[in-house]
This record gives sequence, C-alpha cells and structure tokens, in this order.
Amino acid sequence: MNKNILKIGLVLSLSAVSMWAGFKLSSVLKQDGQVPIIEGTVLEPPRALTDFNLMDERRHEFGLQQLKNKWSLVFIGYTNCPDVCPNTMSIMKQAYIDMAALKMQLPQVIFLSIDPKRDEAELLGDYVDYFDPSFVGLTGKKSEIDNLVKQLSSVYLKAAGSSGDINKDDYLYDHSASLLLINPKAQLQAVFTAPHNKLGLVDGLQKITNFYNKK
Repeated sequence: MNKNILKIGLVLSLSAVSMWAGFKLSSVLKQDGQVPIIEGTVLEPPRALTDFNLMDERRHEFGLQQLKNKWSLVFIGYTNCPDVCPNTMSIMKQAYIDMAALKMQLPQVIFLSIDPKRDEAELLGDYVDYFDPSFVGLTGKKSEIDNLVKQLSSVYLKAAGSSGDINKDDYLYDHSASLLLINPKAQLQAVFTAPHNKLGLVDGLQKITNFYNKK
C-alpha cells in the first residue's frame, strides 16, 4: 500500500475518533445558557476522573491527589513533536504571562507525554522549563498514560518518521491538540479545542474559574 495513502488513513482515523470524542463531550454540555461560553466545550456536570500513577519531571509520584485543590490545564503531546506541541506550549506560556499580569488565578499547567520511551524525566524537565519553570511534565508506564489519555477523551496514533516508516527510534505521533481543564475536585470541567490563541484561552479560563469558584 502507498505510504502516503496509509498516513492519510491514519490521520483520517484519528480525526474521526477525535470528532466522536468531541461529540460525546458536547452531548453533556448544559443548554440553559448559564455556563460560560468558551472556545470549546464546558462540561456540566464535570466528568469524574479515576486515579492514575504517573511521575513528574522531578521523578515525584503524580496521581489524582496532585490535581485536587487547584485548577489544572493539561496538554497531551511529546517533546519530539515538530509543530503542534511547541506552538501550543508557547501559547500557554503567553497566556500564563497575561494571566499573571491580570492577577488571575493561575492554573497548574501540565504537559503529559505520550512517548515515555524517549521522554525521560530529565528531558521532559528541560522541555517544560524552557516554556515556564512552573510547568509540570508527566511521564510513566504506557498503560498509565493511556489510562489518563482515555479519561480525557483524547487519542493518539504512532506515525511514520522522516524515513517514511515507523522505526525503533524514528517515528512521530498524530495526536489530539485540545487543552483539557480539570477543576479543583479533579474532574474534567472543560475542553479548549484547537486552534488555540492566547486571548481566547485567557478569556475562557477567566470566565470558567470566576463562574465555578463562586458556586
């Protein structure tokens, strides 16, 4: 089979799954107009998450408990990503700076790697620190990563690297580009859909945190 056709098929499959996941999320969107309108989907009620066992860039255990009592913004990707990941991380950095200037409540920003083989803790630490020292990088066993990815209604597929094939050390990932917002009760509260921009992200985060912190 032609490799280009195969790659197109993988991308289309990923898009189809992402659309399905988005539909499932949209199906629980509250329709009475009370929840904030954002560039994405607000879940009402929010989706509860079950525990998971991952490790941050400092090799500290990271599970459901580390999501509680704070807002968290999660992006799923990998450090070898050529475009989507660095672009999204840069937008989050810019949004973070603007939020601090506005004296907004700052979320815990998390970069969840789907490439545990290459994204070891030290490399992951250097990657997130480049954007902001407060950002958290997560890695761990593939089964635990997949557990959390699935709970966040995200998907990813391994794709061919520069050689045109999926080799041991030469591969890419097609993956969801959404930003996932988790509330202080460790529940999935909202999904910001791509393409992202800092103004839309700051506006959405301000609306959501103000609305739910008052409840």
